[in-house]
Amino acid sequence: MFRDCKIRQLNPVLWCGVNVHRDAYILIALAGSGLLVLSGCSSWRADAPQLVSNETTPPVVAPVTEVTSRDETPDEATLQNDDPTDLLLQKAMERFEEGEGLFEAGDFQEGRIHFQEALDSLKNSGFQFFLNPHLERAYYDLLGNIQELELQVWMDPSRIQPPLVSTPLDEIADLNLFAIQVDPHLREKISRDLLDARFDIPVVVDDNVLRMLNYYQTRGRKSMEEGIRRSGRYMPLFRQIFEEEGVPQSMIYMAHVESNFKPSAYSRAGARGIWQFMVATGRGYGLKRDWWIDERADIPKSTRAAARHLKDLYQELSDWNLVMASYNAGIRRILRNQKRYGPIDFWTMVKRKLLPRETRNFVPSILAAMIVYQNPELYGFNVKPDDPIEFETVGVSDQVALEVIGAEINVPVGALMELNPELRRGITPFDQADYELKVPLGKGELLIERLAALPAEKKAQFLHHKVRRGQTLSVIARQYSSSIQAIAQVNRIRNIHRLREGQDLMIPLSGTFSGVGFVPASRQRPDNYVVRRGDSLSRIASMYGVTIKDLLRWNNLKASGIIYPGQTIRVLAQTVSGGQGSLRTDTGDR
Repeated sequence: MFRDCKIRQLNPVLWCGVNVHRDAYILIALAGSGLLVLSGCSSWRADAPQLVSNETTPPVVAPVTEVTSRDETPDEATLQNDDPTDLLLQKAMERFEEGEGLFEAGDFQEGRIHFQEALDSLKNSGFQFFLNPHLERAYYDLLGNIQELELQVWMDPSRIQPPLVSTPLDEIADLNLFAIQVDPHLREKISRDLLDARFDIPVVVDDNVLRMLNYYQTRGRKSMEEGIRRSGRYMPLFRQIFEEEGVPQSMIYMAHVESNFKPSAYSRAGARGIWQFMVATGRGYGLKRDWWIDERADIPKSTRAAARHLKDLYQELSDWNLVMASYNAGIRRILRNQKRYGPIDFWTMVKRKLLPRETRNFVPSILAAMIVYQNPELYGFNVKPDDPIEFETVGVSDQVALEVIGAEINVPVGALMELNPELRRGITPFDQADYELKVPLGKGELLIERLAALPAEKKAQFLHHKVRRGQTLSVIARQYSSSIQAIAQVNRIRNIHRLREGQDLMIPLSGTFSGVGFVPASRQRPDNYVVRRGDSLSRIASMYGVTIKDLLRWNNLKASGIIYPGQTIRVLAQTVSGGQGSLRTDTGDR
């Protein structure tokens, strides 16, 4: 990798032009056109791509400089008499290594500043960056390695797939209710409580419900206390949504058993969010899941989906106990039991053991939770619920990392993640014109102002590209000023030498991940394509998204367009900045 290389490995072209003697060093400088003229370096002549150009510029040779001290080591002398471009590359490398060290220490923000400075030093060096293929190559190598470091952070499995977060159901699922002794005083207490309690669904209190109440007061006490505390954040929002959807308010407490009111809950079965939706069920209620977002964790969206799912189940079953059972075991199992044994209720299914233990425990645990949440002090839970979350939404049309947004509006990243747990990578998605980002109440107007003035280098930049016939990752990476490694990792491409025509790729541009900017879209950079057997100007133009006329003009070719294998074709592709540019590309939805 680039970060493991010395500077002379970084740009061997420049170093092979330095003839080191005991007392003198001959330095070959850059020509006025930005091309290097090298002598005495046969390995470079054999491998280097040649630009097609009718312009020639005589080399500028620096005068011989004598070393003043014989005690100096060759490396020390070289540093004093080095070519300016060598010194530039060395300083950029040093800045990169400093940033790499900060990244390894977890200081990503400061590390990105060093990365930006390293790239800026090359891009703004004044050495005619786009006409110097060696300087440009070093730039792209450096950029590729920066993106690799960034990808190690963004591809961290903990950002992509949440860790398993234990929920009450994890223990309740295997709980042997018959092993729990029912406290006689508890039976009397609940009997008195239910005389005054008001529920909007029938609440049956049998021995299993009493056993679950006993469990909550003993082994499950800590989990119950956490649930009561955390429920305060969401209860007003949930009540509003359930009322709008026409679902009984008591059904909200199902969230205690499912997730303990944790948006981050992720089960062994792959269910996610407060309401523990599986992917297929969530998709059926409009919850999107892709590379960027998982709306099963979106607090208001998943709650509305859960309310609609419960309402649909009730319309089919007309029994809230069976609704709860089917939410856990699936409606097909419930309907199959009723088809085989007639219109039996949940409690009959429990007695006949027609349901899995998890489902048999699931419904009593919800009913017990309803009772506790209705009057927690009576059952020994003196817990103050958290304050309700208050937020407003702002439409974000660009991809922006939550770290950037938090810095702009002075809100901790953790607070933004708590409001937007559906963002799998802590960044707004690229394929939604106005993604509704939730921010603390009172910060909406400020964010709108800051987003309007946000520079391109602070935005993440992704595009889609549809692969054309004959295109390689190398061609595509240079077309978008990206890197092969970044494109391969983002798209999970195992074999970088195999692409299929029509394949959709997500392209991380030069500003992606780290906020590292590039040149404005009006600038051009040269690219070189070596003609292979069977190539034509039409095919090459299609590969690069340019016209045949462009290729004829750039290479001083005749109108006949005859080319031959081994010939180097010069291509000028507009760079893309901030997701916008004049480069003609195929884009599509994923």
